[in-house]
Formats: sequence, structure tokens, C-alpha cells
Amino acid sequence: MIKTVIFDIGNVLMEFSWWPYVRSLFDEDTARVITDAFWKTGYWEEFDRGVLSYEEIVKLMEEAAPEYVKEIHLTLERVGECMRKHDYAIPWIKQLKEMGYQVVFLSNYSEFLMKLKPEVLDFLPYMDGGVFSCHVKLIKPDPAIYQALCEKCNLIPEESLFVDDNAANIESAKKFGLHAIRFEGYEKSYGEVMEYLAERNK
Repeated sequence: MIKTVIFDIGNVLMEFSWWPYVRSLFDEDTARVITDAFWKTGYWEEFDRGVLSYEEIVKLMEEAAPEYVKEIHLTLERVGECMRKHDYAIPWIKQLKEMGYQVVFLSNYSEFLMKLKPEVLDFLPYMDGGVFSCHVKLIKPDPAIYQALCEKCNLIPEESLFVDDNAANIESAKKFGLHAIRFEGYEKSYGEVMEYLAERNK
């Protein structure tokens, strides 16, 4: 029986559209350089991990693309533009709670983004808690973050369903013992999640 639904946040409960955002700022070649400096290096994940300071991470990004320092700073200054609310988030959470499920979150998320655009997290008061990576100094797909969530929210892995858009996170969650479904857009995944819950809770 499933008793708890665990949601990722970015590109599940809210939109984080990176590539359209950087392309709105720069030509394609520059956008790719900036994307590599942020993502291929793993430095963006350091914001989510919450161990290094903002200044330390930006310095690492600058060293990865020293000819694009101004562009890196511009990208960070305006990054809130790639974050948007999803209208379905609160109704879906409320529906699950009315059905008797505990609903929590597990997200790679930084203090930087929380402060930059808090309104995209307007669904949090409707949830039963959860874990932000920056608060536990761990990021998915490290299995230790699933353990941290279970301990904080008193979850039993085999009684919990995890919904995330990242394939590596889904795989690690399953190895940890969670049920898991990869989110591929609300239109497809809403029905899949609700059907899975119905089948497991007959």
C-alpha cells in the first residue's frame, strides 16, 4: 500500500525552462558556453548542495568560461525568468491529500532560488513537509538524501511513491526501495501516477 507521495519540484510542480531562457539572452553559441559553465561542470549543483558560498560557486563558473564573465553574471541576475508556476500543482496536491495521502517534497533546490522567486513555491503550505537539498547538504541521486527525507518525514520507502523528471533520480530512488515514476509532463504523468496509486491501494 502507498501512503505517501513524494514530489520533486523543478519541472514537476513548477517549471524551470533553462534553454529557452538562455537563448532569450544570447546567441546559440554563447548560450551553449554558458550552459556548459553552469551545468556540465556540475557547478549549478553546488548551489543546490549548499556547501560552497554563492561567491565561491560564481568564481568557479568564471574560471570555466573566463571570456564570458559578464554573461555569467547576467544569467544569474535574471535566472528567475526561467521559473514559472504550474496551475495544476496545488489542485493535484489537494486532491491527493483529500484521498488520504501524505504529500511531501524532495528537491535539489538552492537558497539562492528560494530567495530569488519565492512565489513559484506557493504550493508548499499545502504539503506535509519535505527536504530541500541545500538544507541537508546532499543532492539527488545520492541515496543519502532519500534516507534524510524518510527520517525527517517518518516515511517507509515501500509505502512511498516518488515522482521526479530525472531518470537517474528515479533509478536511485528505486534502488533505495521507493516506488518511483518518471514525470514526463502533467498531461501524461498525472494519469499514470493516479492509476499507479489506485492499483497499489486496491
